[in-house]
Amino acid sequence: MGMSLIADLYDNLFVVAITMNVANYRRDFDTHVKNLRKARMTYRDVGGSELSYTDEAEQRNELLGNEHKNVLTSNSERLERSSKRLEDGYRMAMETEEIGQNVLNNLAQDREKINSARNRLNNVDSTLSQSSRLLNNMYRRVIQNKAMMFIIGLIIVVIIVLALYGMLK
Repeated sequence: MGMSLIADLYDNLFVVAITMNVANYRRDFDTHVKNLRKARMTYRDVGGSELSYTDEAEQRNELLGNEHKNVLTSNSERLERSSKRLEDGYRMAMETEEIGQNVLNNLAQDREKINSARNRLNNVDSTLSQSSRLLNNMYRRVIQNKAMMFIIGLIIVVIIVLALYGMLK
């Protein structure tokens, strides 16, 4: 679409330049026709005869006018097509901008959801860390309690063995 838009803009500039050139040529032609009429009037006033150029000039003028009208009509049609393409391009750009804005809004919502999930994950992680420490403390106490029970059991067995040894002796 970008290259097509550039080509259309180039065509528009070309048409505008041609239209300006045609207008300049037309203005120059009208100036020359006026000068010719003044010269003919001056020639007639001085006593010269009528020139036969009038009919031929008017026919040429009419043909040139028709040719200019055709060129101008063609250029106008090209301008209208180019304008329509520019309007379509502008409309597409506006639609694209709207879609982009919707995407940005969706991304902002997704970011909020991700941040919320991250915060919950951090809370779960800290809770798990506390639970892990608590379980480690409990496990250590269980081992301590087993060690104490073993030592107490060993002391009881030694006392019983000593008591039996003292009774037997």
